[in-house]
Amino acid sequence: MKKEIAEERMQNMKNAYLKLDSVLNRLPDAIPEKMKSVLCDKILGDKQLKELMEGIDEHRPPRFFLIGRTGVGKSSLINALCGSYLAKVSDIESCTSNVDIYHCMDGDRVLLDILDTRGIAECNKINDSYDAEKQLIDQVVDFCPDVAIFVLNATTRDDSILQDIELLKKVLKKYQAINKIELPVVAVVNKVDEIPPARIKNPKEYTENKINSISENVKRYKTTIVSNGLKIHSIVPVSSLMDWQTPDGIEVNADNINNFPKSDIENLQIQFDGRFQIEVLLNDLEDAIQDFSGKMGLRMALRLEELMKKLAGHLVGIFSSISSGVAVTPIPIADIYILISLQAIMVMLIAALSGRELSFDAAKEFIASLGGVVGAGMLFKL
Repeated sequence: MKKEIAEERMQNMKNAYLKLDSVLNRLPDAIPEKMKSVLCDKILGDKQLKELMEGIDEHRPPRFFLIGRTGVGKSSLINALCGSYLAKVSDIESCTSNVDIYHCMDGDRVLLDILDTRGIAECNKINDSYDAEKQLIDQVVDFCPDVAIFVLNATTRDDSILQDIELLKKVLKKYQAINKIELPVVAVVNKVDEIPPARIKNPKEYTENKINSISENVKRYKTTIVSNGLKIHSIVPVSSLMDWQTPDGIEVNADNINNFPKSDIENLQIQFDGRFQIEVLLNDLEDAIQDFSGKMGLRMALRLEELMKKLAGHLVGIFSSISSGVAVTPIPIADIYILISLQAIMVMLIAALSGRELSFDAAKEFIASLGGVVGAGMLFKL
């Protein structure tokens, strides 16, 4: 599903949600006022549903601080997360020779804000004329990231990451002192496709031996990280491998892409998708973000289809809970009105989420055409 269509459906859903107050106020008189009040509280008072609706408009691009040595695949990781070639990422600011801030763009829309840093050892090699470490820490804190992403190379056994661990610990300490909350860290073991047998690039074909080697690699890194006192939210092995082609099917050498015109880069398509566990990483990043507007920004930028499924499931859960309560404590005659009204509201909302506008009255007629309460139950099995 195209992102624009998914966003439009989410907005339709919100518009339908905003009409619920008037819909609930004109429920049949046969429904007692006390029950109407319960329905309003259960539906309009649902905290998670309300947050999701507010988040459709009130969200911001999530901010990620990436740290990792040259060659760990930070750029390819960004592309893998976004599912597109983001050399169309605009380099908006180069703070020093060791820190860059990027906007990851989709047309005119910002998807992610990323602060990209080298490892501290590399920073000091390049900038020995000033305190590179202190300046880098200050720039990270000023950036105010939602999550620090510690990118590691699956095939490298480099003890110099210990210096980066110490840097991260200093960043975390200063961040917490200023913001009064901890900065979550997600460690990413990238390039697992290069773990032997390296000829196997398709994750669906990974052998048991390769999977076991990946697992051992992650355990090794986790032991190093934890034993050196760096607290992490999670550690995820991934492959960011993607090959690219033009719309007419011509394979493109990745080394040459940055020399292409911007319009050609924006039209590149995935020729081979060797991504592994990127969805797991997205789940962990979403879970790690503490600010709701940033969390919702990640969902709206990269996880719209998952968000739509989650929203539909939550709606069904709300209305199933209310319907169960009505069934347990039936109100003579009125309970059928309540159940049909509930199903009509749910039909109206899910229709909006699926891209179809349906009024409350039309939803009731639709349910009636299916045989009332039983028919509506059949509808949601489709």
